[in-house]
Amino acid sequence: MKYLVSFRNAFYSTIVYRGNFVLRLVTVSLQIVVAVFMWQAVFRFSGKGDIVGISPLQMTYYLVIVNLLSLIFSTSLIFKFSQLVRSGNLTILLLRPVKLLMQAFFEYLGTSFSYLIIYGFVLVVSSETSSWSLTKILMTLGLFAIIYITFFLMISAMSLVSFWLIQVWPMRPVINALFMLLGGQAFPLQVLPQSFRWLEYTPFALAGNQLTLLSLGKVSFVQILFIFLASISWSLGFLVLIMKLWRRGIHAYEGVGS
Repeated sequence: MKYLVSFRNAFYSTIVYRGNFVLRLVTVSLQIVVAVFMWQAVFRFSGKGDIVGISPLQMTYYLVIVNLLSLIFSTSLIFKFSQLVRSGNLTILLLRPVKLLMQAFFEYLGTSFSYLIIYGFVLVVSSETSSWSLTKILMTLGLFAIIYITFFLMISAMSLVSFWLIQVWPMRPVINALFMLLGGQAFPLQVLPQSFRWLEYTPFALAGNQLTLLSLGKVSFVQILFIFLASISWSLGFLVLIMKLWRRGIHAYEGVGS
């Protein structure tokens, strides 16, 4: 119950500050419009009916979904934790009878829940998913949940560098660029040469490119199996990294504001 309170507070915070919420949606909408016009021009001048098996209409759908996913898979946790360390307020959380990682997860989920609702609505009304069977729906939900946890663990591991860095804001454009390139926000990773196809199984690609292709029905059962194994492997690796960084970082933490 105490973790559900964290989820509720984070969700209400997003609703209360609706100006920020709307502004982010408007910004992403403009990005989608620009990307759609660019790709329509690519299709027109290439003279091809599809690119890597994706038609012009499907490319529009791809760009909408992948940009919505960029809102869901936020990196805000890094900067929130950095503020806790710098201000010394992390000490207060350490004294509470809660597991910080679990509390952070429910806060992270609450922050992205509004975008999850929009994402789910787009999937429901889309013609691409109208013929899905119950088995495929459950498989997609399960895979999304695993990838969501994987991305959260990666961001949590990144946030722990706050114990040693005074400022972490320079990481924001770097992470955004990684999601744009590796997450497939700029283009589907399938357009890359075969020698770079391993990039499809990085955490950014799993959260963006692969989930979007899954909604388009462009992922085979074998690929789904590889995505599942990659997500589990990344999650275990990030858990180990979090434990090691936490043990070292908490010894470096002074507990006072900077």
